[in-house]
Amino acid sequence: MVVLCPDKHWERQKGQVLLIVVLVMIVALTVGLSLISRSVTNLRTSTEEAESQKALAAAEAGVEQALKLGTAPAGDRNLGSNNTTYSTKVTAISGASFFLNGGNAVPKDDGADVWLSNYSTDESIIFTPPLSTTLTIYWGDTGNTCDATAPALEIAVITGPKTTPSLQRYAYDACPRVGQNNFTPALSTGGVQVDIAGKNYTFKWKTPPITITNGLITRIIPIYHDGKIAVKSTAILPQQGNLIESTGTSGETKRRVNVFQGHPKIPTELFPYSIFSPQ
Repeated sequence: MVVLCPDKHWERQKGQVLLIVVLVMIVALTVGLSLISRSVTNLRTSTEEAESQKALAAAEAGVEQALKLGTAPAGDRNLGSNNTTYSTKVTAISGASFFLNGGNAVPKDDGADVWLSNYSTDESIIFTPPLSTTLTIYWGDTGNTCDATAPALEIAVITGPKTTPSLQRYAYDACPRVGQNNFTPALSTGGVQVDIAGKNYTFKWKTPPITITNGLITRIIPIYHDGKIAVKSTAILPQQGNLIESTGTSGETKRRVNVFQGHPKIPTELFPYSIFSPQ
């Protein structure tokens, strides 16, 4: 006679049910933690993006305020109650060496001015006194090669009395295209660092020394491509403009904006743009 014990059969199944419940809980917990982690990451990213935009807006506000006042606002400035501030620094650009356009790339076919005489809104003072000096122009990163990204330079120098000025033009190129454009071959710097405004930089090319007598103003124009350009002079050059550095802060995020405020373009009757066209 066979005796069945159904009660003991179900007792042997109790451990399997517990295991299934534990596995379900683990899967549910894993999915839940994954969703929570993704939500936290998305929230953090959104917060950082919002703070970045606030910091950038604050930095731009600092630039606008400096342009309006003509000088840097004193101390940090708080923008409302959202923990957003900006601080601004204004540095006059002058001396025997400096970067054009505040260290930003000079747009091709546009150029930047190097004032050899003083700028003034007073017509009786502007372009006085003329300056005699020797300029050397540096440009090109060490990684530049002679391709479409390598700029050449056109240099236009105005000299003499401002009532009857004279124009001298120079053109330099370090690439083999000098055979087609008839520019003067530029010189290699040989990788030697150059002191620009108290800091050492390495450039790819330079011009031969350009001697200027009774100089009023010089315009340096990159051809073929934008270019970062620096100038060294044997004489102290007058103020070229102001470099405005504004840092915006929102929470833990900082954004910086640098703007070069140069002098207004010079009168066309003295220095018409058309004569400096690369055409």
